[in-house]
Amino acid sequence: SSSFNFNKINSFFEIGGGFGANVHFLVTNFPNIKKIVYLDAVPNIYVGTKYLEHHFGKKVKNYLELKNLDKISFKKNDELEILCIPPWLIEKVDIEVDHFHNAASFVEMPKMVIENYLKFVKKFKTKEISLISYDGFDLKTTFNPEDLNEMLDNKLKISWKNNLIEEHKTKLIYLTSQ
Repeated sequence: SSSFNFNKINSFFEIGGGFGANVHFLVTNFPNIKKIVYLDAVPNIYVGTKYLEHHFGKKVKNYLELKNLDKISFKKNDELEILCIPPWLIEKVDIEVDHFHNAASFVEMPKMVIENYLKFVKKFKTKEISLISYDGFDLKTTFNPEDLNEMLDNKLKISWKNNLIEEHKTKLIYLTSQ
């Protein structure tokens, strides 16, 4: 929140949203955020969709509602809309995004998968980007999170900060477009 003004965004796209807690937090605390795409792998997308449906009911569009559409897009209104999609539906998404976020899952994916996702982040004319990752990465199974900046044409600001949970004694890397 020190890098972005979440009171001024309307649309949000998150890859790797876990069980949906971040989307829930944002919608609850920033009622201006009305249009959301939440993408995650199976089975996380199912769990997250059910969690969000519990809290937001029919405002959540699930896989069964979206899978047969030729184009997945937001309705042109000011009502809350949360589109929950698995990775293979990203090619059908046709939106513009104010803010894109990923927390710690990018560095656990193969680079070609991330590059594919970032192709869509660019296609969606994303205005702001926030990425979070962790230190202690193992180059045998992942890569240096600073490499994410190269995938975004070195346009992000990089900062390392201590983990908020002191007993973890780790650092987190923040890559932000502002």
